[in-house]
Amino acid sequence: MAQPQPPILTPEQRLAQENAQRNTRVIRNVAIGGVILCPIIMLMPPRKLDLYTFSLGLGFYLSADHLCESYYGRGLVTQLSPFRAVGELPTEKAREMQRVLREKREEERRKLGKGPEEEGLLKKIWMGGETEGWKDRRLEEEKKALEEGKSYTDMIFEQIWDVWNWDKKDKNGDGKKKE
Repeated sequence: MAQPQPPILTPEQRLAQENAQRNTRVIRNVAIGGVILCPIIMLMPPRKLDLYTFSLGLGFYLSADHLCESYYGRGLVTQLSPFRAVGELPTEKAREMQRVLREKREEERRKLGKGPEEEGLLKKIWMGGETEGWKDRRLEEEKKALEEGKSYTDMIFEQIWDVWNWDKKDKNGDGKKKE
């Protein structure tokens, strides 16, 4: 089987191609050196934040960006960005699959509906078991306690007692456990 022959180049074209390859190799080696040496030099004493440190940081970023672009075809910021556009997927089949999966997720959400049990974890942790209007209820409880003659110290100790005993009360409901 005959192997395809590379195109015949003139001596000037061959020389230009070799120079381009050599320049690419040198730039890549300088970028690798910049990624390694710039942080090391920045960490050497005296450590201070000045124009010299800023220029070393810029050198590190540009070196890392060049290496990232040569390996992946994208710059460092776009490669590490969590928010990528849909059009960045490599093939049409991948974009179609992503669209189908997104539609399925949306359909499941519509079918199930979003009830209080499906609230986000962060909101559950932040709010605890409280529902809407908790501030008003808390203010009313505080107002009643102050009218009964309790002080803020008493209310704080009651809350600490409730937390310590996990809000367990005896059968009478007076907040004291029977022994």
